[in-house]
Amino acid sequence: MSMPVIETDTEHGDVIYPEGDGKPMAENPLQHLVIRTLVCGFERHFAGRDDVFVGGDFFWYPIEGDNKTVTAPDVTVIADLPQPVDIRAMGSYRQWVFGGQVLVAIEVLSPSNTWSEMARKLEFYRRHGVAEYWMFDPLGGALAVFVREGDNFLVIADAASGWTSPNTGVHVSVDDLELVVHGADGRRWLAPAEEARRADEMATRADEMAARAEVAEAESAALREELARLRGGSE
Repeated sequence: MSMPVIETDTEHGDVIYPEGDGKPMAENPLQHLVIRTLVCGFERHFAGRDDVFVGGDFFWYPIEGDNKTVTAPDVTVIADLPQPVDIRAMGSYRQWVFGGQVLVAIEVLSPSNTWSEMARKLEFYRRHGVAEYWMFDPLGGALAVFVREGDNFLVIADAASGWTSPNTGVHVSVDDLELVVHGADGRRWLAPAEEARRADEMATRADEMAARAEVAEAESAALREELARLRGGSE
């Protein structure tokens, strides 16, 4: 069980920053699958970047001393961190403590989400400097994307038909209700289980190719020895 963070400063006194609200990350398997696929995809995409942290469903407090202004995006990509995040010490993303900025916030809708709730979240992300906000409905296949332009969000028209993120370089679209994301390398992001299966298949294929190469080399060596023996016997 996570414990609430209590911070003390001379201006605000003791302020408790809860690290959870007891609600599940996802309400159904489809929503959970989309969230996990996006989190794992962004983790691979930013692998090796110590200034980037990717996670899902953790509290973000943007204002020091204010524990009421908080949200928990389904997927959060934080960039420009001054040092790598220690996830054992993080608990929640208290922005004044860890630094950085939210580069991408993503909400994957569930049946219980309301448009008024989504409107509040949109305003929250706009007000607190999110560079890019995606909102995806996995049941209806609807995708809305907002990109920061000054103090406001620019709505990307028909992002579902295909759009490349200026902040991350990934390409997103919707195909037959499914969110399709390709990394900057052109590789499609797969669900974690499918990604693991593909990795196992590639590892098995590599082992088989190595074994065949070893056999071929042994046969070649034997042939060279036989040729040398025949040449020696004909002299």
